[in-house]
Amino acid sequence: MSKCPICDTPMHKEQREIQKGIYAQVEVCPKCEDEWIDEKEYETLYQMFTRKAFKIGGSLAIRIPKELANVIGLKEGSNVKLAIKDKKLVIEPGS
Repeated sequence: MSKCPICDTPMHKEQREIQKGIYAQVEVCPKCEDEWIDEKEYETLYQMFTRKAFKIGGSLAIRIPKELANVIGLKEGSNVKLAIKDKKLVIEPGS
């Protein structure tokens, strides 16, 4: 078991929601309540949120991990709205 780098208290592991519907294994300090993610868990999360675009016909596509699709209720055949906000691509469930 590792110790908190702030207060040197032994930490314990628990599953916490880091974003709506996205859970990660973190180490938590019971004294100062800081959370820490180890390298392996960080890499897993990084892979979930990082995608490479690929070409299908004349369009570009990305794969959306099921964990993220579940959070917004996205299923195969669902309509989505695409928008550009502050030079970022935003994907929202459509109606």
